[in-house]
Amino acid sequence: MDLVKPVVFATALLLLGPASARAQEGLPAAFAASYAAEAKGNYDDAIGALRGSYTNLYEQNLRLGWLYFLAKNYTTAAAYYQKAIDQRPYAIEPKFGLIKPLNALGQVERMLGLYTAILQVDPQNTQANYWAGVIYLNRKQFDKAARFFEKVVNLYPFDYDTNLSLAFAYLSLGKKIEARALYNKVLLIRPGDAQALAGLKRL
Repeated sequence: MDLVKPVVFATALLLLGPASARAQEGLPAAFAASYAAEAKGNYDDAIGALRGSYTNLYEQNLRLGWLYFLAKNYTTAAAYYQKAIDQRPYAIEPKFGLIKPLNALGQVERMLGLYTAILQVDPQNTQANYWAGVIYLNRKQFDKAARFFEKVVNLYPFDYDTNLSLAFAYLSLGKKIEARALYNKVLLIRPGDAQALAGLKRL
């Protein structure tokens, strides 16, 4: 079985054509050089290492999105992440990647759309549920925020951030008993927590 793999790979390279085959063979070196430059904080060199052998692969687009984000070129970062999403529509990682530059650009509505898309694929995704809840909390849509936070608390009952956020949402909705229980739980997670004590004082 091991003898079949190199033959299949070689055939695939031939089908790609000489130029594409050479580019494929050079990818590990290009990625290695890119990682080394990134580790030194040389983002332009890290980008250049990949651009030299760029063939519009998903992996290249994903990494270029990350590197342009690190270089604070958020518009270009978003463009590469979007390419990766278009290439792998069901993948979650490029969507989370795209959220980073969108956040820097203040494009909250697009961020919410990505969290929604992630939750369509993975309804229990804690990160997407939590941050969707935060967006609705900031919009003072406390009922919607609470629904997202509830999902996370059900999965991680002793999580500080989500208990605190859900307690605030409940308090804002007038659910005082539920809010008090959650604020008291937060004080078990972080005894003396100022935000939890302030919430209890409001109650």
